[in-house]
Amino acid sequence: MRDTFLKQITEDDQRNNLYAMIEGDNKGSSYRAKIILFKDEGYAVLEIRVMATILIY
Repeated sequence: MRDTFLKQITEDDQRNNLYAMIEGDNKGSSYRAKIILFKDEGYAVLEIRVMATILIY
C-alpha cells in the first residue's frame, strides 16, 4: 500500500458527507470514506491498512 496525498478536510460539510458515505449502502464508497477520514486524522498508511482490515471483517 503506497502513501496517498490528500487535500486536508477543512469544512464540516465535507466531513459530514464522508460520514454519510460510511453509513450508506455502497460498501466501496464506505471503505474509501473511512480511508480518507483516517488519513485526515493523521494515521500512517500501515496503521490505516490494519484498521481498515479490522473494520471490513
